Amino acid sequence: MKTEKLMLRQRLWSIGSAAWPWYVVGAVLFLSFGYTEMAGSDLWWHVAGGREILQQGTLWLQDDWSYSAEGQRWRNHEWLSDVIFYAWQQLFGLQSLVYWKWLVVVASYGLLQGLLVRLAGDHLAALLLSAMALMVAAPFIDLRPHLYSLLGVVLLCHLQQREAPFWQFALLFVVWVNLHGGFIFGLLILPALLFPYRHCSRLALRRAVLVVLGCVAVTLLNPDGVKVVLMPLTYALQADSPFRQIAEWLPPWTPGGIRSPLFVWLVPVLPLALLVSCVPAVRRARPLPWWALAMSILTLAMALTSRRFIPLFGISLALFVAPLLGLAMRRAGAARWHAPLLLALLLLGLARLWSYPLRAAPAFHYLTAEYTYPRYMVDMMQANTLQGRVFAYYNWGGYLHWRSDGNLRVYIDGRANTVFDDTTYLNYVRVLQGAPGWLDIVENSGAEMFLWPLNRGSGLDKASAMINSGRWRLVYRSARALLLARVEKELPQPLMPGPESVYRELERAQLAYARGHYDAAAAAAASVLQQVPFQRDGCNVKIAALQSLGDGAGAAEARLRCRRQFPSAYLR
Repeated sequence: MKTEKLMLRQRLWSIGSAAWPWYVVGAVLFLSFGYTEMAGSDLWWHVAGGREILQQGTLWLQDDWSYSAEGQRWRNHEWLSDVIFYAWQQLFGLQSLVYWKWLVVVASYGLLQGLLVRLAGDHLAALLLSAMALMVAAPFIDLRPHLYSLLGVVLLCHLQQREAPFWQFALLFVVWVNLHGGFIFGLLILPALLFPYRHCSRLALRRAVLVVLGCVAVTLLNPDGVKVVLMPLTYALQADSPFRQIAEWLPPWTPGGIRSPLFVWLVPVLPLALLVSCVPAVRRARPLPWWALAMSILTLAMALTSRRFIPLFGISLALFVAPLLGLAMRRAGAARWHAPLLLALLLLGLARLWSYPLRAAPAFHYLTAEYTYPRYMVDMMQANTLQGRVFAYYNWGGYLHWRSDGNLRVYIDGRANTVFDDTTYLNYVRVLQGAPGWLDIVENSGAEMFLWPLNRGSGLDKASAMINSGRWRLVYRSARALLLARVEKELPQPLMPGPESVYRELERAQLAYARGHYDAAAAAAASVLQQVPFQRDGCNVKIAALQSLGDGAGAAEARLRCRRQFPSAYLR
């Protein structure tokens, strides 16, 4: 019996001391943080942008998606990301883009875990810190090209630790500059990464300077040259830019926008870790990683200015703390607990994943908030070949590009300052807020149609004011959106409904519920869920209709079935 226990203990020890189980557990944990639900409105125009590049056969695009900036240069500094998105969609389907997201997330934080193993000298410390970095970043893990910058930062630190040759740094930046504007952060931290702290000499300084200058030079290899390099710097320094008032770019303490609850608890860790690093015994055991300290201070300052930089702070802080946590774990003899803790972390990751689907369709539906876009309204517009200039809700602009390929041209969309000027955005905000003169802005913009959500930006009030002006008429009211047109705009008469589909059936369910026909609503919603069991609005209509009919047990069962498809917080 004692021999068997000893053999079992030795097997557990061998598992805890091997490298591969830690990375497997890390991948499971990292994947479990890849289920952030967010209305990723930029995704649609990124995919459409890749299609546009291939259609026009050039990287130097002229805008033909909007009527406010028609013919102007679109400086698409993320063109390579757009091409990748579109190619992925063509090969594997639109919904499979969630697999792209999970792949980039697991790769980024898996590589971070490997880097932390090198810095901490302890697998447990590396896994805990990489998981912490992803936990603080999780609310921002959207299906957008910015994920490439998280990967780029980690790869850059790997190159620094390996003292890689210049060509590898150059290759990273020439790809990064065409994927996402976050490359500029890589250039900012590069001098701190390459500075020869331990053996400062003229030759070492000369090498560092040449590598930095070379990397700056290769970033000019993009369709717009130096303008792409200057664009993010100009944007960062223009604190009065109205585009900086978009919620995702506001400071973390400002109400609204994305929140990262863990961030406030991690901020004090930086000064505390710095104090511990200054203890003589600690400094003798582990030299202070000045480069990681510089990254942490810079990213903390950036994160306090704009919440979008919180993920970079999480990565930087993990790099700075890694040597300290690794030293503490070795002093505490934590290696003896590696095997049971590894098992506990595996169980935690599996428990977090248990209720979430790995299938692309339901994951994409919720992670991109696909249900918030006017699918049936666009179906109806396309069935009637409606085209022209549409003053549309900002978040719907990219979706209209993806669906209409320029046939429905908008006033403004999520491409923001890469196409539109400050005045255009400020005018849109006045319309959104219903400020005095908002109707004049819409009419003077040259819009022929007006597409707006019912439940955002006082959609019904705006429609009433436009109709009462005598210059606009209601074209169609769906369960989600309103479409108005100028009275002189010629439209097909009568309008044809959208094609028969699950979305038309959903429209019937929502309208029946709004009119108080709960039996019909429940039946139509049940039909929707037979075809698409995870459809969020179908779930909510069925639950609400059954509750209105006094069938509490049926509503509870419907809610449970829907939550089994995806445990969304947005299911009633």
